[in-house]
This record gives sequence, structure tokens and C-alpha cells, in this order.
Amino acid sequence: MKKLISYILLILIFNIILASSIGAAEEAESDWWFPYIGRFNGQWDLSVGAHFWNDHFKLRNLQLKSNIDLAPGIRVNSILRSNKELDTIEGFDPNFDELYIEGYGYHYGELGTLSGSLKVGNIRYLRFPNPDLISTFDQVPGTEDLRYKDVETGYNGQMLTLDYSSKYGLGYHVTGINWGFGERNGSNLIENYLFYRDRFGMVDFEARAGDLPLRHPGGPVKREGRPYQLGRSGSGYSVYLGLDWKGYKVGALYENLLDEKFDERDIRTGVMVTFNFSKVTEFLGRVRFDYTRSPEGFVNHLPLLEGRIGSIKEKAPDGAVLVGEIEAKRIITYWQNGQGRNFYEHRLSHWGNTDGDNTIVVIEEDPWYLRLESLVSPHTSFESWEDIKEWEKDRQGPAQLEQLVTYKFYKVE
Repeated sequence: MKKLISYILLILIFNIILASSIGAAEEAESDWWFPYIGRFNGQWDLSVGAHFWNDHFKLRNLQLKSNIDLAPGIRVNSILRSNKELDTIEGFDPNFDELYIEGYGYHYGELGTLSGSLKVGNIRYLRFPNPDLISTFDQVPGTEDLRYKDVETGYNGQMLTLDYSSKYGLGYHVTGINWGFGERNGSNLIENYLFYRDRFGMVDFEARAGDLPLRHPGGPVKREGRPYQLGRSGSGYSVYLGLDWKGYKVGALYENLLDEKFDERDIRTGVMVTFNFSKVTEFLGRVRFDYTRSPEGFVNHLPLLEGRIGSIKEKAPDGAVLVGEIEAKRIITYWQNGQGRNFYEHRLSHWGNTDGDNTIVVIEEDPWYLRLESLVSPHTSFESWEDIKEWEKDRQGPAQLEQLVTYKFYKVE
């Protein structure tokens, strides 16, 4: 209990420091923004996964997901799983894939934007404040914890992320973690790099250099007698170059990192494709569809029930006047096994009065859709068809589902 209280105090102190004595009602006229849709307002849904191929059909990953705001810039995110089994919903042994409290906020300056997030708990999603193109290749925590005893695959503890993005494309990003709530302890940096992002006509360019997240080597690889775990970094760089045409993107990644712990150079190449919203991608997003390589088959994650928490409404009352908006997007990422075990709502922008306690909050939700597929492989040769087949054989990569959300704030005059 003492540890829990101290972690909550960390969140509150972080929020107070960022707020710099700015009240929620003053946010519309301030350089600071602490997203907030009202105390105890949020959403929940109950869903179940399925994996099938010509020789099997398995139900799995029954989960209850929720996201609740507590105060300006403070919210709780959770995914409660019905059991600890890989490929069945039989047996009731509930545990949290994700459960953390987050304090976060943004400062908008003349030269750029400073973003900060402190999460405390069980975390399975690394991206903040908003995924750039290189981060869409980031590896998602796997399912080793469902196949081995006493193995954790997420980021459990206290995670601090700071990001500064200038108006000139240059920026700095750092993520550090103090491990807790599991088998790992100590502290280390997961990310610590400079970046540059720009677009030249139809050409997207991004680059990172510094300490970048190390990946799972792929296959049934174990190091030091245990499954390989995410959460370490290696020095190096990554570069992305791609094309953007009417919202459709296709591009390639080159990544060169040094795994100092094992004195190995880790070079990878990747390919990413993003899709616009369409009837096809909407259908794939609605049933949360993906193809998995290991094991081979198709995966769905079907929503069963969903609802709102608190006073959020679906329609504004008669006579209400729109006074502010928050634009957001929700993201779920799949890894090799095709189980969606993470969820995050990025609050992207706002205008006007967005004080959720003193306004009527109305939500508008677009359908979920399949946003992108990104593939990463340890091979760098493309001189023959055999090279291509080897690249595809050993590739890994996440799929990303996305939902756009608008919170509208009204007052009755």
C-alpha cells in the first residue's frame, strides 16, 4: 500500500510541476495543455479473440478494456484478461495485461512542442506523444509470458517519456524506466535519441540516432536460458524513406544498432504500408483482422459489448453552443501471434474551452480500421529471389488498428 501511495504521489507531483499553477479553465489561453474530458469520464469494451486456419479454430484473449480520466492530464488505462492461457478462454484466472495511471501534458512554444508522460504500472505500449513513421516498426511485447512461467513481456514499473519536437523537424526523445511489479528491477533508458522528420513533396524522410530500442531476435531464441525480453536499448541509427500519395504511404527502413550486452551488431531492414479509410479497411478494423505467420492463420478480435463511463453523451442537447474540441486517435497494435494486448488513446490537438467538468462532453467516434502493416527482417541482401524469400521467411512486424475520435464540449446559454 505504501508503494502504491508513493507512485500516485509521483504522478501528482509530475502533473503539478508541468501545470505550473495553471488551472483547467485557463488552458484555452495558455501554452500548456493537460487533456481532460471530465472526472471519471471514459469508455469500456468487452471483446474476445479468435485464431483459425484450415486445421484449427481457437477462441482466446477474452478481455475487458477501459480508459478513464481522473483530473486534467491524469488518467487510468486498463486491459483485464480473463486468464493466462495462450489459445483458449477456458478457465477463469483474471490478470491485467495493462494497468497504469498516467500523468501527461504538452507545452506549445514558439519553436516547438514539449510533451511529457509519466506512467506507473503494467505497460505494453511505448509510443508517445504520437507515433512517427519509424515508431510504427517498433516491436510490440509478445506472448512469452503466456507460454513460460514467471516471464514478463511488458514494461512494468515507472516509465517517464519526454519529447521535444521543433518546428524545423529536429527533436529529442527519451524514455526511461524504473522496473517494478515483476521479476526485473533497476533502471535504464529504453530510448534516448535525436531525430529529424521532414517531407519533400511526396517523399517522407525520418532519421534517428542515439540509443534505440533493441528487438527480439526472432524465432525461438533464448538468451541466458530465458526468453528474450524487450526494454533494453542499443546505440546506433535508423533511417526511413518513403512515398506519400493521397494518404497512402509506402516506405523502407534501415536500422543499425549495437547490442553491447552480447557484443553483436543488429542490422535490419523494413517495409511499411499505410492505408486510408475505406469500406475494406473499415471491415478489417471492425472485426480486427490480421494474418499471422507464427502460428500461421487468420486472427479476429470481435467486440462483444461497449459503453461510456461517466457523463459523456452521444448528442448535444438543444440550444447548446460548441465551445471547444479535442481531436484524438485510439491505437491497438498486434505482434506475431496476433493478440491485441495493448490500447492507447493519443490526444492530438484542441481548441477553445475543453474543461470537461464545466461543460457538456459529446463524443463522435469513427469506425475502427486497419491503418498499417510494417515488416522488419534481419536480412539486408536483395540481389536474388532467394534473398527475397529469406527476407520474408524471417520477417516480423506489427499491424496497427486505428480509430479517430472527437470530443466536443458544449455549454447551454
